[in-house]
Amino acid sequence: MINKTMLFIGLSVAVTLTSVVKADTIFSCETANNKKIEVKDLGNHIEYRFGRHLENPELVLSVLREQASTWQWNGVGREMGYSVTIPNGKINYIVFVSMERFTEEHSISSGVIIEDNQQLVTTLYCLSDTLIQSLEGIDLKESN
Repeated sequence: MINKTMLFIGLSVAVTLTSVVKADTIFSCETANNKKIEVKDLGNHIEYRFGRHLENPELVLSVLREQASTWQWNGVGREMGYSVTIPNGKINYIVFVSMERFTEEHSISSGVIIEDNQQLVTTLYCLSDTLIQSLEGIDLKESN
């Protein structure tokens, strides 16, 4: 009886722990210099990670969901584009994906734009074959 009770308690704790922190990767890729970019939707927070090894990243930002924002393609133009902005004081990290609509190749551009006080600092581009993203339709406030 004790073994069944302990098993039940152990399974209950495991189920509770996995349901507490549900993290969906909404953007992930590698850059040409072997750095990784990852953005996760943690429910109440959006988390940005950057570095060679994401277990021990060079940069981790976690912002309240209300602080992050998104830009969604409005159906007009040559390219379909989506982005999520993660603010850190005056610095913005904007992960993006853009797809050419009117060519057979439908070329894709993606990466992270880093702005300081709304001025471009740099853009790091993703290697196309490493891109995983689900930015379209994300439930965040609209970017300005």
